[in-house]
Amino acid sequence: MTLPQTSATVRKKSAPLSMGQLCFGFFALFCLLLILRNSEIAMEYMSRGLLLCTRTVIPSLFPFMILSEIIVSGGLVKRLPRWLSASLRSLFGLSDAGCCAVLLGMLCGFPVGAKCAKLSYEQGIITQEEGTRILTFSNNPSSAFLIGAVGASLWGNRRFGIALYATVLSVAAVTGILVNRLQKKDTNDDFVSSAESLPLRPLTGAKLFTESVRSATGSMLLICAYVVFFSALMGAFHVILAAFDLPQGVTATLFCLLELSGGVSQASALADPIFSAVLCAFAAGWSGLSVHCQLISVCDGTGFSFRVYFLAKLFQGLLCALVFGILVYLFPNLTVPAEICGK
Repeated sequence: MTLPQTSATVRKKSAPLSMGQLCFGFFALFCLLLILRNSEIAMEYMSRGLLLCTRTVIPSLFPFMILSEIIVSGGLVKRLPRWLSASLRSLFGLSDAGCCAVLLGMLCGFPVGAKCAKLSYEQGIITQEEGTRILTFSNNPSSAFLIGAVGASLWGNRRFGIALYATVLSVAAVTGILVNRLQKKDTNDDFVSSAESLPLRPLTGAKLFTESVRSATGSMLLICAYVVFFSALMGAFHVILAAFDLPQGVTATLFCLLELSGGVSQASALADPIFSAVLCAFAAGWSGLSVHCQLISVCDGTGFSFRVYFLAKLFQGLLCALVFGILVYLFPNLTVPAEICGK
């Protein structure tokens, strides 16, 4: 004997799919068909992705992830110098723990800032709203990537990378200030003070180190998985785009939307140095869909608003392109290899 379905059950079954579900469902189906159509190319690019993980991603990121775990789990997030915490509070409206997450994210690169925000939220020392605001401007490329990989390797000029890194950090800071000013004024002091009043339960001794390594290892595996997947997707996508004989600028722009390292590599090969530099700046500010998926995985279960995050990253990408385009126009030697311009 079957029980009659209640009206709530019927409504639940017939509920339409959300726009997000439709977009990601279409994206998943498109990726599946794309990789199946070009399986050999996908496997080749997956190997490149694994090589990228072992040579660049893990060595440059894993130690910082362990250290950030120790800083947050050990209760050091509330021990910032008074002058520094006061300055960051006034600019961004964050608690000491939130300021620490922002600093680590800017210095160490993504997803360290997001990971710190999640740990602080799980320990009860920041609120969900504060965690959402931290994500909007703390998830940026590291100095090692922008100065070393982009500036020195792709452009042959470390000054290009230094200027790009300064632009990204400046635009991120502006975004943080704007987000703080645009929020409801009467909620700012409430959530900062309530976050500080929540209990802090730090780990100590050997358990602090072992738990930090274990948590950082899990996060590192997720990041590498996304790097490998998007490497395969980029390879298969490149074959499809080549068949349509699209302009190189269009292809580079699409790559910048999907993945940061492949995007800046394509952008740096463009003939027009100003457009090439502007596109690199957009890719650095936007960071790519691959990085955004990494962040969503890292922050799973927190309830942070990713809609706000995506809007903020798009704003950062466009503003980075504008600011860096002005810099390149004023200082054209930035786009010239160091051995040619003699600097």
